[in-house]
Amino acid sequence: MKRTSRETRDETALADEARPHVNGALGDELNTSSTSVISLRILELLAERDAECGVTHLAEALGVPKARVHRHLTSLRQEGYVVQNARTSRYRIGWRLFLLGQKLVRQFDVISLARPIMEELRDAVGQTIVISSFTDSDVVVLDIVRGRSPLEILLHPGTQFRLHTVAQGKIALAYGAAERREAALAAPLEACTPHTITDPMRLSHELALVRERGWADAPEEVFLGVNALAAPIQQGDGSLFGALAIVGSIHYLPAHANPQTVAALTEAAKKVSQLLGGAQAA
Repeated sequence: MKRTSRETRDETALADEARPHVNGALGDELNTSSTSVISLRILELLAERDAECGVTHLAEALGVPKARVHRHLTSLRQEGYVVQNARTSRYRIGWRLFLLGQKLVRQFDVISLARPIMEELRDAVGQTIVISSFTDSDVVVLDIVRGRSPLEILLHPGTQFRLHTVAQGKIALAYGAAERREAALAAPLEACTPHTITDPMRLSHELALVRERGWADAPEEVFLGVNALAAPIQQGDGSLFGALAIVGSIHYLPAHANPQTVAALTEAAKKVSQLLGGAQAA
């Protein structure tokens, strides 16, 4: 059967898409690389940069078509290995890769460095201690030190919560990027319990209070009967790394926080911040 010129052009385009472009030594390397290796090289490039990367930059650095890079990024984003900035469409390392790094180099990373401080705080307050990071819309639990109270709150690394529903999320919104805060206040605020803050104006006032006092709480806002107190962890450049939190039953962490518990939390968060070359925000 005679092929049309359009069919020929389409086949040529598909062949070009399937064939890696050559760009020096890296391009030669990727000519014989498997799909998984290309994904790993994308992650390496993102990890090497302090800034977010676009598809064009990654494609040029790898010497492969943009469409191919975009497919890899889509898969990596769906699994949490990269995060896409909704405003710029650029990509950065995601929470799942951070957790992988935690497992591989536990003796060197910030989680391991923070763990003795977390254990000391647990011994002081008796409740579960959680260190968390953030995506654009969620809190992600990175590590946990189990509490010693009769009522234990069970969490696991990788657990995610909406930012407006938990104390750690209020830290992210109060101390993090303005774009994240603006997006959260503009989006629908879904209720997890009758106590969840769903009014943007009220949430905005709450975030101002968090900044003023240096810590956040969320009594029964994500689960009935559960409260959390959280304080910011900052890096050496002043940016927000994550949050340190005490999580427990409302019976042990009442809505009106014990000043001694708050003081123990903020001091521990300051110690973790100092490990990162920073100091707790004023």
